[in-house]
Amino acid sequence: MDNRIWMSLLLTLVLGSALTVIYVKHQSRVLFAELRGIQKQQDQQVIQWGRLQLQNTTLATHSNVESRARHDLQMRIPDKVELVRLQ
Repeated sequence: MDNRIWMSLLLTLVLGSALTVIYVKHQSRVLFAELRGIQKQQDQQVIQWGRLQLQNTTLATHSNVESRARHDLQMRIPDKVELVRLQ
């Protein structure tokens, strides 16, 4: 009788351990899939950041600023420029 109790206890522990291994492995796969999704998002955001930096550089060029000032804001270079020097 004593052997049966020990065997059933041992069997219960082995089954519990096996189920725990299965659960942990499943959780590992779920978390890895989530990590891959987040890494894809990060890659897309890095690409978008690069595009925005390129666009910012393009918009900040002297010729582009001058062109927009002339056409959009009707600005022009003054005809006569006077410099006043203060002491």
